Amino acid sequence: MFPAVLTYLNIYLEGIGISPTRIGLMNSTARALSILVLPVWGMLADFFGANKKVLMLALGGTMVFMLSFLFAENFIIIFILYIFYILFWSPGASLSDSLTLNYLDDKSDEYGKYRVWGSAGYMIAVTPFGFIIENTQAQILFFLAAITLASTFIIASRLPGSSRTIKVASLSDFKILLRNKKLFSFLILVFLLRAPLSANFIYFPIFFKEAGGGETLLGIAMVISSGREILFFQKSDRFFELLSVKRIFSLTAAFFCLRWLIIGLFPIPSVLVLSQLLHGISFGLFHVTTVYYISHLVGKTFEATGQNLYASTISIATVASSLSGGLIYDQLGGSNMYFIGAVISLLAGLGCYFKFFITEKVPDSRVKK
Repeated sequence: MFPAVLTYLNIYLEGIGISPTRIGLMNSTARALSILVLPVWGMLADFFGANKKVLMLALGGTMVFMLSFLFAENFIIIFILYIFYILFWSPGASLSDSLTLNYLDDKSDEYGKYRVWGSAGYMIAVTPFGFIIENTQAQILFFLAAITLASTFIIASRLPGSSRTIKVASLSDFKILLRNKKLFSFLILVFLLRAPLSANFIYFPIFFKEAGGGETLLGIAMVISSGREILFFQKSDRFFELLSVKRIFSLTAAFFCLRWLIIGLFPIPSVLVLSQLLHGISFGLFHVTTVYYISHLVGKTFEATGQNLYASTISIATVASSLSGGLIYDQLGGSNMYFIGAVISLLAGLGCYFKFFITEKVPDSRVKK
């Protein structure tokens, strides 16, 4: 449920006088540093076989620094706290994914059925949180953050140990991943699709407010997007049966492009809310397929590190898009930022076609059960 709180963080930051450009600077700096830290989190988890303990450490650190925002008024102090909050929160998703994959063992294609609960928690919480924030004080979001993180910490502490222990004999074994050309060429395509999406995650709440929507209506929009996520996470194995991985990636790129065009062309609250219907077939299907495909490429031994490479790619995309997106937003407006995102997504779609259909000539096969 903690990500539901984060939906309103940038609205809070802009509300206390921090411009989109400065918000982008904060995001890009923090994400740049997290790129260096994320692989270390993954290596610790893989090397010592301690995904759960490392996840609990990350959750505890995130809670401490989120609460620290309550005592910060100076921009520099807020900037520093923001960096540490990102450093501790950034490995959370990939460590959770790795822990889930450990439990699933050879049934990694069923990952989406378990990932769906994260979207369900977000969907349940985001509108009530928006209503509370809109009708009280903005600072309440940090107390909501502490409550959700503490709850997650307690639940994580009670999770059973994985039935399959993953350990790496030597840190030098991670060089294997550096020589995986298919993995890194794929991560380039991930970068192109994630960059506009990262900018959307950062600036959509601000764009929505400027279009005349309130926090409660924004929460409803996020409920729709989460609901679509749940549908595609829950039914991801059906998509794997009907479509090959290469066709799924090309399809998601097309819907990303359509999504950004609609938002840019029609900055109206009602249309912006309805545009979230495309979130499932763009982000939802893309994310679950990416997690599966990376797991397939790196093998069981490097699952945590492979997923952290994915998370690092997201961080790189966020570094690039948060700062450039903030500058574009301030200088050209939010609509033009989305138009540029549509073009980038189109280029990524063409890249998917070139990689999977022409260069590598990947067979048109489905995921095997």
